[in-house]
Amino acid sequence: MSLELETAADRAHLRRVAIDPVSRVEGHGKVTLLLDEGGHVQEARLHIVEFRGFEKFIQGRPFWEVPVMVQRLCGICPVSHHLAAAKALDTVVGATITPTAEKIRRLMHYGQIL
Repeated sequence: MSLELETAADRAHLRRVAIDPVSRVEGHGKVTLLLDEGGHVQEARLHIVEFRGFEKFIQGRPFWEVPVMVQRLCGICPVSHHLAAAKALDTVVGATITPTAEKIRRLMHYGQIL
């Protein structure tokens, strides 16, 4: 990581702690912390550098295919990606979902957590 990107005021007197690799993310991840003499975090950075490019491969596709396509981005949280895309499309097409549909979406999301 380039030092120019760090925001802590006095980096010279800070201790760097790196957690690498971070698990439970799709791809590679790392956390970098800068701690002062008292052990207080002065800066925290999450590094996830994978480029998926899904914005490009959904271009030109029918909008109703997007939730099913983006759920394949992650093997850990496919339902979250599916529901986020569905909510975005609700906004795009001006749809309001019924209370029953809202409950079904919540159940889907809770089911993923189990």
